[in-house]
Amino acid sequence: MKTLDIIAPIKLLPEDFGGESDFEGLSRSLISIEDGVIKAVRPWDKEFAPDDTLRLGLVLPEFLDSHTHLDKTHSWGRAPNVSGTFQEAIENLHRDKENWTVEDVYQRSNYGLQCAYGYGTVALRSHVDTGIGWAERSYEALAQLREEWRGKVEVQLVSLASVEDYDSPIGQDLADLPVGYGAKAIGGMPVMNPKLDKQLDRLFQFAAERKVGVDLHVDESGDRAADCLRAVALAVMRNEFMGTVVCGHCCSLAVKPIEKQLEILRLVKEAGIRVVSLPMCNMYLQDRKLEGDAIQTPYWRGITLAHEFMEQGTPFACASDNVRDAFYAYGDYDMLEVYRESLRVGHLDRRLPESLGVVTSAPARLMDLDTEGFGVIRPGSPARLASYQAESLSELLSRPCVERSFWDGEGFSKRDVPAYSEIGDLKTVTS
Repeated sequence: MKTLDIIAPIKLLPEDFGGESDFEGLSRSLISIEDGVIKAVRPWDKEFAPDDTLRLGLVLPEFLDSHTHLDKTHSWGRAPNVSGTFQEAIENLHRDKENWTVEDVYQRSNYGLQCAYGYGTVALRSHVDTGIGWAERSYEALAQLREEWRGKVEVQLVSLASVEDYDSPIGQDLADLPVGYGAKAIGGMPVMNPKLDKQLDRLFQFAAERKVGVDLHVDESGDRAADCLRAVALAVMRNEFMGTVVCGHCCSLAVKPIEKQLEILRLVKEAGIRVVSLPMCNMYLQDRKLEGDAIQTPYWRGITLAHEFMEQGTPFACASDNVRDAFYAYGDYDMLEVYRESLRVGHLDRRLPESLGVVTSAPARLMDLDTEGFGVIRPGSPARLASYQAESLSELLSRPCVERSFWDGEGFSKRDVPAYSEIGDLKTVTS
């Protein structure tokens, strides 16, 4: 049994913790660990601190990244997006797919997972571009990595396909392919069209039959007329779907009239939908103005209604999304960076004590890992903990290179993040 004297977010401690917290929501605590599991959590009291108690600063559960694209990752050198637009990203990555062999996807994705693990991510969900006749290569590589990383990073796969294709002759095959590789959910990117309700009904039917969830890219634009989130909520209730439903992006919700926002917020809550925002990628893509030769400043930053979702109790997470590919030129699978930027962009400091939930407890719910104790520091939870050289959230967020170490069973040790040289010729631009 090992006892740690730590500073931790009270919102991630047991509900009956009973201790006091400061204005940032942090509380000094004692936790006991045995055989890799947290056995007890109590407010700090010298009486309960053994002589060999390990005194630390800020300690958090390791992060969960609930929306990524491992199959696309680190392809920027081959398929850069010069204009930074959504359309060029689609076109460039479509051309780059000819390079997506099993070995290529494995190498790029494995490098991404090494980065994620080095920064302290314990679980990661990847969307996988899915089409009949070619996506098997990506699934083969990612399914192999899922097994190789088991015990370090819990890797989940979900499909990304054209939602209209589910209501077509290839619909059943499109649903069977990812499930055959152990996908946790099927999904895609719905677009507004007269047959959207029918297409969504087929998707939910396929998911129910295969006993998997649904995970969708929804309304990733600044178009006020985009109304797929509302359509998805109604489809969940119309089909009485009982599985987990996640909707990512939901950008256009932020530019709708207030009465429309309130209606959709209510429907999302009623349908039990969980929401993930991707602030870094959407800041990069949204509101790029390409009129003539003038370069114009964007007027809005693409984040959805974070506070409104959190206020009504909708599970709300933030995640990496694309990393160094045509949809987002930057990123490194560092969820501390995601948290830092999400807090600044979305003004999550207005609810600072609960803000860390967007990269811990909330993504655990989105990924159905909350029942396994991920994303919290509570008795019965796995002791997957990160210790930071900081004693407050202000200190944590003010230094981009804040030192961190991770519980290894005996104490805290550092991890390496791989050098860019390890991805070799993947940085080379090919014709």
